[in-house]
This record gives sequence, C-alpha cells and structure tokens, in this order.
Amino acid sequence: MAFYKAGILSLLLLSGIFLLGIEVDYANAKSCLQFCDDNVAYMTCPSLGDEQISGVCENCCTADEGCKLFRTDGSLICTGTKDLSILVNM
Repeated sequence: MAFYKAGILSLLLLSGIFLLGIEVDYANAKSCLQFCDDNVAYMTCPSLGDEQISGVCENCCTADEGCKLFRTDGSLICTGTKDLSILVNM
C-alpha cells in the first residue's frame, strides 16, 4: 500500500513540475482584428517574387510575415509580422 501512495505522490509531483515548466505563449499574444484596410492599394510578398497583388483584403496585423502593404502612391504602410497573432473576426 505504501508503494502505491509513493507512486501516486511521485506522479503528482512530476505532473506539477511539468505543468509549471510549460511556457504559455498565448498569454503574450496580441489580438488581431480581421478587417480590410482601405488604405491598402496593393501587397507584395517574398513567396510570390515580390509581384504586386492588388485587391487584397489585408491589414498590417493579418498580412503574412514578410509581405508588404502599400498605398496608391507607392509608399509603404507596413510589413507583415504574423508571429503570435490571434485573429479575431469582426
């Protein structure tokens, strides 16, 4: 009987150590509203060879990592960094 109690206590102790050691990434995540930015005229992405893609429904938060959003005058709005984003539908 003592063997089972020691086994259960050891299991609980190891489980507690494991759970305390887990890094909670989602607690540091930012919320990312999913809407179309009207200022975006076109987008370029490294994965597409920097081809200009027009008519996109993106914003700085939803654009894939490395993709750049531009205004009609060609000025850069932002570069997408979809690292720890949590998309929230509006």
